[in-house]
This record gives sequence, structure tokens and C-alpha cells, in this order.
Amino acid sequence: MIVVLIIFGLIVAFFAYWILHEVIQSAIDNSTMARNIQEIRDHLVGKPSEPQIASDEDHENCPGCGHLVHKSDKVCAICGLALRDGD
Repeated sequence: MIVVLIIFGLIVAFFAYWILHEVIQSAIDNSTMARNIQEIRDHLVGKPSEPQIASDEDHENCPGCGHLVHKSDKVCAICGLALRDGD
């Protein structure tokens, strides 16, 4: 009998947690702050332009995003990948 009560209690706790989670997630998704954060993220991420192909000895393509970087650059300005270790 005690096992049945424990299982029933766990099932009730699970459903209460699930309902509470859905209510909170719905409030977060519909909040003004969430929309503002989404707009900022979309603006910052944007749609990447087509990568260029390195055609001279001073430039190379970033292995992370494929954009053109100078061979002396330590970090890609587009994706932030570390290109070289500090000297």
C-alpha cells in the first residue's frame, strides 16, 4: 500500500512540475524582454555574407567560417575563432 502511495505521489509531483514548467515557459516566451533579446540576437547574428577566397600570400581563409583574414590576425573578426596562439 505504501508503494502505491509513493508511486501516486511521484506521478502527481511530475504532473505538477510539468504544468508549472509549461506556464513559466509560456510567460517567458511571450514576455517583452524575450522579444527584445530575440531581436538583439537576430541583429547581432544576422545573415552571414558569402565567404571570400584568399588570392594572395598575405591572406587566408578562416577555418571556422571561411571568411578572408590576414595571416597576422590572431582572431577571426567574423566568428571569433582563435587563429594563432599568442607569440
